[in-house]
Amino acid sequence: MKRFFAVIASLVLTLCLLPSNDKAEASNEKEQRYSVLFSKNSIPANFEQQVKKLGGEVTYTVPEIGFAQVKAPSNTFSRLKGIAGVSAANPSVKWKMPKSQKIKASNVDPSKAALWNLQWDIQRITNNGESYKLGTGSHDVVVGIVDTGIDRDHPDLVKNLMPGSKNFVPAGGFQGTEPYESGNPNAFDDLHGHGSHVAGSIAGNGAMLGVAPDTGIRAYRVFGTSSAETSWIVDAMVTAADDGVDVISMSLGGFDVIGQAFYIDPVTGEKQNLGNDVADFKAYKRAVDYATNKGSLVVVAAGNEELNATNKKEVMEYMNAEYAEDGLYFVGAGFEVPGTTPGVVTVSATGPNDVLANYSNFGPGFIDIAAVGGDARLYDQYEQEGRFDEYIGKRLFEREFNLSASDDGGYYWSIGTSMATPKVSAVAALLIDKHGKMSPKKLENLLYKTAVDPVKSTDKKNFGSGHLNAYEALQ
Repeated sequence: MKRFFAVIASLVLTLCLLPSNDKAEASNEKEQRYSVLFSKNSIPANFEQQVKKLGGEVTYTVPEIGFAQVKAPSNTFSRLKGIAGVSAANPSVKWKMPKSQKIKASNVDPSKAALWNLQWDIQRITNNGESYKLGTGSHDVVVGIVDTGIDRDHPDLVKNLMPGSKNFVPAGGFQGTEPYESGNPNAFDDLHGHGSHVAGSIAGNGAMLGVAPDTGIRAYRVFGTSSAETSWIVDAMVTAADDGVDVISMSLGGFDVIGQAFYIDPVTGEKQNLGNDVADFKAYKRAVDYATNKGSLVVVAAGNEELNATNKKEVMEYMNAEYAEDGLYFVGAGFEVPGTTPGVVTVSATGPNDVLANYSNFGPGFIDIAAVGGDARLYDQYEQEGRFDEYIGKRLFEREFNLSASDDGGYYWSIGTSMATPKVSAVAALLIDKHGKMSPKKLENLLYKTAVDPVKSTDKKNFGSGHLNAYEALQ
C-alpha cells in the first residue's frame, strides 16, 4: 500500500525531463538538464564558455566538490560529456515531494509544555525527561537542518534558531514552476511544514519539547512546495559545513540508478536511453566527504519504502513497479541516497513497541542506528477495514504518530524515518555539548556505543548498533 505521510524521507528520484508524446517536441533539440561531475573538486574556468558553444547554459555550480548543472539541447549530451575534465554526466534527477497527510493539533497553550503528555516519542528517547537533568544542549553546538526550511516565528523554535539560516531554492523554484520563489538567500521560511517538524524534534522548547531543547539550530532550505535539484542539496551540505555546523541533519532520501534508465513511449513503444545517475550519486559522496573533513557529522534517514535497501534486486523491482506508469524502466542496481553513502549515519525508525516501523527501510550494513519515528500499524488496519473516520475520531494516531511543530506556528502529528533522524542528530549535539568538539568518526562511534538493547546479529539489519536513548548517552 502506498502511504502518504507528511514526510520527505520517502522522496522519490525521477529523471528530470521525460520525452514528450509529441514527436515535434521530442526532437533532438529539446532542452534537458544535466548533472555534471568533474574529475577534480573544482570547475574549469572555461566550462561556462564551452557550454555556451553547445547552445546551453550553466544553471548551478557547487565548485567545492566539482559539480554543476547544465541546461542544454539533448543532441549535445555526448559533446557535453566529452568536455575536458568531465568525469561523469547524466540527465538530472529531481527530488520530488510526495503528497502528504498531516493530522493537525489545535487549542495549544504555547506558554508551557502543554503537549508533553502527547509526546510519547520524546518521552521514550529521554527516559520520561530524565535526560534533561543531564543535559539540554547549548547554542555552542548547532545542528544544520537540510530540509524545507523552518518557521522563523514559531514560539517553540525561535529561541534556538541561530543567525545564518539560508535558502537554496532559486528564483522561480523548481525549473520555473514555483513563481512565488524569490531566490532570496534569506528566504528560509518553511512553506511545507516538514522542516519545522524536524526542528521541533531536535530543539523544540515551549508547548512541546525536543530531545535537546537548548541546542542551536539553523535552516538550510532546499525545498519549496514541490521538488528539488541534487545541486541545491549538495550545495546546502557544503555551505552548512563551511558555516561550522556540528551536525547536518537530512530527513530526505531517494534512489539513484547505477546502470541504465529507459523511457518507453506509451504511444509509439519507442525506447529512449536516459543514462544513469552516476554524477548525482558521486556528488553526494563528495559532499559527505567535504562535510566530514570540515568536522560535521551527517545524519540521514533510511527511507520509508519498506525495502531491504541492500537487496539490489528488491530495490530495482520496487523502482520499476513504482515508475511503470511514467514509462520508466531501470536496469542495473538501485541505491538509496544518501543512506548508502559511506560516512553518513543512517537511521531506521521504530514505533511505540520498539519494533521496526512497518514502513521503514532496513538492511544489513545499511542501518547504523534506530530511533523512534512512529508507526502506521493501527493506521493501516483501520484504513483497510474502512474505519478510518473511527481512527481519527478516537484519536488513535496519538498512540503511534509523532507530534511536533508545523510551518504556521502550530503543531501536527506525522511519522517516518524523517521523524527518527532528527532525534539522532539531537543526541549527537548533546554529546558534543557534554564532551566537547570531536571528530565525526569519534562522535559516530559514541552514538553507537551508547545505543541501548544491543542487538543480536539477526537484528542488525533493522536496528544497526541499537536503539537511540538520550539518557544512556549522557550517563
